[in-house]
Amino acid sequence: MNAAERPTKPSAQPNALANHLAAAREEERERIARDLHDILGGHLVAIKIETALLAARLEAEPLRRRARAIQKLLDDALATVSRLTRELRPGILKDFGLGAAIECQAEDFAQRTGIACRIVCADHDIQLPQHAAVALFRIFQEALTNVCKHAQASQVAVRLTQEGDEVLLEVSDNGRGLTAADIDKPRAFGLRGMRERLDELGGRLELHPCHPSGTRLRVAIPLAAAEGSGAERCKGAQPQ
Repeated sequence: MNAAERPTKPSAQPNALANHLAAAREEERERIARDLHDILGGHLVAIKIETALLAARLEAEPLRRRARAIQKLLDDALATVSRLTRELRPGILKDFGLGAAIECQAEDFAQRTGIACRIVCADHDIQLPQHAAVALFRIFQEALTNVCKHAQASQVAVRLTQEGDEVLLEVSDNGRGLTAADIDKPRAFGLRGMRERLDELGGRLELHPCHPSGTRLRVAIPLAAAEGSGAERCKGAQPQ
């Protein structure tokens, strides 16, 4: 097995400290998301209302154009606050499940980066404990971030399925690919963070080359205490 296909080895014993730190990180994300939505978002809405009232009283066309430009900037700022709030606190994950959250994140990624992100399969019947669903969602976010920052890709394909007693997440891109040096470099914090999350879940991470170019990231975690196992399987695909 080469370095690009090295699986994560699950920890021999549950790491209570790691679990506590992961929970603390999620709580902090939720707090920041609430502040962004309730405080910053509220202030931006108030400023937009005041700007609209001011624009209605302006008679000079150049000033009205300036006011409309400010309103457009406020709309962009509100959209950014909304996106950041979803990324920090994915309410859709709790309300509609992992499949819906994956689809929503992929759509946001495509709109933000211009990289086509195709959902090959997102099994909405998968049932995972909340902490495992959050961990898998964060791994997906990190995978997309790595594609955007390093892969030089134009397409991404995503597959989320249940196979046997495991949940599988695959993210394939048509970028420049990964080398063993990329994987083992000391500052590969994204991959290190994924492995740490998977260690806590007894999961594994594999990286494989795609043909003719690109990388397929494959994550598997055990269902463990999840309820239900009748999810349909979907055949995977990679960007053409």
